[in-house]
Amino acid sequence: MLTPGEFMTRVAEWMALVNRGSLDLPDDLLHRQATFRLNGVAYEDIMGRPVSDPLVRLVARGHGAYRLLLTALRYALTAPEVVLRDLSVSRGLATAHAEVSGTLRDTGEPWTTSADLALVVDVDGRITEIGVQMDPDAVSRILRARSGPGRA
Repeated sequence: MLTPGEFMTRVAEWMALVNRGSLDLPDDLLHRQATFRLNGVAYEDIMGRPVSDPLVRLVARGHGAYRLLLTALRYALTAPEVVLRDLSVSRGLATAHAEVSGTLRDTGEPWTTSADLALVVDVDGRITEIGVQMDPDAVSRILRARSGPGRA
């Protein structure tokens, strides 16, 4: 069982990996069935197939989903950087404010947005759910940047 301080150290290691351009995670930080939510909607729910489908579970949960989602962010922003502020951990819930910055691929402009982050943590210190609350306009801007220059 990790102490809150040990968990926060592992999250700091995770953010350092993200900001170095790595798709890796610290060992045992993310549960293999971890779910991801953006503005309350689970990633697996947008797949258009039943959640019980093994393919959906493979790409929409755990390490597979993490790598797909981070790759999508990197496709929208060149050299994205994520900074967590006000990280706190209490009774299986970690919360933070995240600032995401980078250069938009479609326009080449520097861009920064913020989001609130909630991490549900099991007794072994593994993240079982990552929830992100972000302004819908910022989400739309990321999606537009992913489409590339000249495409909307």
